[in-house]
Amino acid sequence: MRKIIIVLISIITITSACSAPSQQETQVPASELPPIETATPETTAEWPAVTGPQPSTRVAAFYYPWYFTPEFDGVWEHWEGFPPEDISSDYYPALGPYSMSDPEVLAQHFAWLRQAGVGLIISSWWGKYNRTDTALPLMLDIADHYGIKIAFHIEPYSGRSAANLMRDIHYIYDQYGSHPAFYWTTETSRYSTGDQPKGLFFLWATVVSDNDNAVSQDYWKEALDTLHAEDPGAIVITDQNDPAWVSGSHFDGSYKYGVLDADETGYTFAQTLPLDTWYIAGINPGFSAKRIGGEVWTDTPRRDGATYVDRWESMFALGIEPEMVAVTTFNEWHEGTQIEPAVPGMDRRVSTIPYLDYESLDPEAYLDLTRDWSEVFLSYEWPESTTMRLLFRTTSDWSDLHLLSGATWQRPEWISVSEDITLADLSAGYLALGQPLNSAEMGHSVEALLEIQFREEGGDAPLVFMIERGGLGASWVELYRLSGEDWVLADSFWWAGQSAGPRNTANFEVPREAVFGESP
Repeated sequence: MRKIIIVLISIITITSACSAPSQQETQVPASELPPIETATPETTAEWPAVTGPQPSTRVAAFYYPWYFTPEFDGVWEHWEGFPPEDISSDYYPALGPYSMSDPEVLAQHFAWLRQAGVGLIISSWWGKYNRTDTALPLMLDIADHYGIKIAFHIEPYSGRSAANLMRDIHYIYDQYGSHPAFYWTTETSRYSTGDQPKGLFFLWATVVSDNDNAVSQDYWKEALDTLHAEDPGAIVITDQNDPAWVSGSHFDGSYKYGVLDADETGYTFAQTLPLDTWYIAGINPGFSAKRIGGEVWTDTPRRDGATYVDRWESMFALGIEPEMVAVTTFNEWHEGTQIEPAVPGMDRRVSTIPYLDYESLDPEAYLDLTRDWSEVFLSYEWPESTTMRLLFRTTSDWSDLHLLSGATWQRPEWISVSEDITLADLSAGYLALGQPLNSAEMGHSVEALLEIQFREEGGDAPLVFMIERGGLGASWVELYRLSGEDWVLADSFWWAGQSAGPRNTANFEVPREAVFGESP
């Protein structure tokens, strides 16, 4: 069960609360688990019909195959409380507390996923021989029946390490890679450049390994470099939204599991990810974990569907195209993030607090909302963007470069900085350079060169930059476009003056075509 953990590691982002486990899952030997039946042609006649167009794998959903019942598995699992009436969720599933060993349940799930336009599930996986692993054969068979693919969400099971991550991925390939429902992608990243088919893996709680031991930002690098060099390789995405984790360990990208009302950053982390890495936006309908002791600050009401709509709109408003969107979640009932149909449940055996429902919405409303928004996503025309090289040089003790209008800049990649520079930063939304005052007084120059993506804001207006600096020296800016294999100067400006007023600033215009080329 995914209870909220107050993690005493400052680098875990606010959205870590969305998906942290309540306890370490352990690997159980296969001999101790009941057999998992596989789908047979005779059962398919009782399943919901396969209807509608083939869904896109660019629309995914996090999926939790960890629910089990005495009828099918000999035990209640992940329906803590007093099931079937009183379960560890603020909501009650339309199917009741179910088992992942029940083919009819899985068939209904994948029929609903197809109805929602979801072509890929990201299945929670807690290690070899865990029930989330042994449930996969049946899941894969039924997913294939409904035309849906499966990728993997590798969780922090007891004993997970960088070395075990490599073994896990090799095991998953050996066990499931030949199944037609296994998801393979030929897409690349800056760290995985080969276009051969490779699996897709998400790593939750990247900041810890083994038994909740904190790790450094480069901890996974050797393992990932080895995986990337292999055939078939792998695309591995971190849950950490700090770009230092992506570049430090050579993750192929970063995913946002979900956005809480208390989260002020939302999807803006995508602006700082390294170029040519994946950005995956998690779209959640709300967050409600009172039944599992969730902190009050995490509560994010659904507001009659308005929260879900807001998450989609916020993702579009950012203007950065994600490699895929991932609905958070299809069926994580403990945290109340599910889009699976929910209804007011039976009377609780212990508590008198009623189950929540989807307010004025139909139980299947979130399936329909997902389908509608996924169609918008797949047909959306994203703003044009282009990558430039920007050289910023100053002889002042400090100087800042702002982009005021005409475009937005994002995803910086530092190429080089002067050795004696005291500051080279873009985290505040502007480029800042600094050097010791005594060096500036002697006319010393420092510079930073970076590649940076400019995103169009529409119209033919020029880009407006502002240089701000101390009272010493001068500042220069040069913009380069890639022409063939060479970077050629597109425009430049400099400033050594003094302005009236409290801030020493000057504005400069760069023609739109210098950055984006001639308008069509």
